Amino acid sequence: MISNKIDTNDAGMRLDRYLKKLLPNAKASLLYKSIRKKNITVNGKRAKQEDVLVLGDTVEIYFSDETLAKFSKAPRSAKGKFPAIVFESADFIIMDKPVGILSHGTGKAYERNMVDDMLAYLIHTKSYNPRGEKTFVPSICNRLDRNTSGLILGAKTAAGLRAANEWIRDREVEKYYMTIVEGVLEGERKVENRLKKEGDKNRVVEGDEGKEALGIYRPLKSAGNYTLVEAELITGRTHQIRQQLASIGHPVVGDRKYGSPSHAFRDLHHQLLHAYKLVFPESDEFPDVSGQVFISEPKGKFQRIRESLHF
Repeated sequence: MISNKIDTNDAGMRLDRYLKKLLPNAKASLLYKSIRKKNITVNGKRAKQEDVLVLGDTVEIYFSDETLAKFSKAPRSAKGKFPAIVFESADFIIMDKPVGILSHGTGKAYERNMVDDMLAYLIHTKSYNPRGEKTFVPSICNRLDRNTSGLILGAKTAAGLRAANEWIRDREVEKYYMTIVEGVLEGERKVENRLKKEGDKNRVVEGDEGKEALGIYRPLKSAGNYTLVEAELITGRTHQIRQQLASIGHPVVGDRKYGSPSHAFRDLHHQLLHAYKLVFPESDEFPDVSGQVFISEPKGKFQRIRESLHF
């Protein structure tokens, strides 16, 4: 038997969802039956699966230790390297992702990713204790392609995660990217289309049944046959910037999927795309990020090519 007191990270969650996170290997039908039979109670009383847990509630689960062990997941370990930190508060962490690193694991063989790097750092700094938390795990809120570098927003608390997801869903967090494209882009371009995945291929194409995609592309400086561009994502679709820029005749330099190999930069094997700026909305609840602007300058090959073109 276990008795768990609901803290701020679990408050506001339905009982059935809380139990599924706490005991992920248990079938939903077993959990529902246990609630009906009072083998699972809230504050010592019969509960319903749709009941919303509040701060200070006590959830009692009358299972044997062996059954609890079988249905629980193993505590997360500190596996990963530490990420480059741009900003950190009690609720949020903003990290600088390098080229070549995944945003999160694939579920296959282990490969370094930003989620594990973030968790390793938070466990090391004692900001997150996987053995103490019942259901909540810090999470990243935006995702970048493996070979796209730049700012990734992580949430350290459930309240921060709910707020960040809401801001992103309502398009209140402004996301800007920097890229170098082929050709001279003359004037701001607003590109709106619908994008869908192309079968089993890891790419997107335009299609009426696709998801709405909207981006704004502003030339910052041109030199020769190249333009330094700021891309503002209004929506955040997979490969959106790469597809949209290619669709208007200005593929991202180094992008072999939507463009062509760069003959001018023969040692470049990835697209020059960097998530360089995040702008947060005003927020009374989270004053540390309210109205704040966070910037990361491109590094590595992106910066060397940028300097060579005098951008």
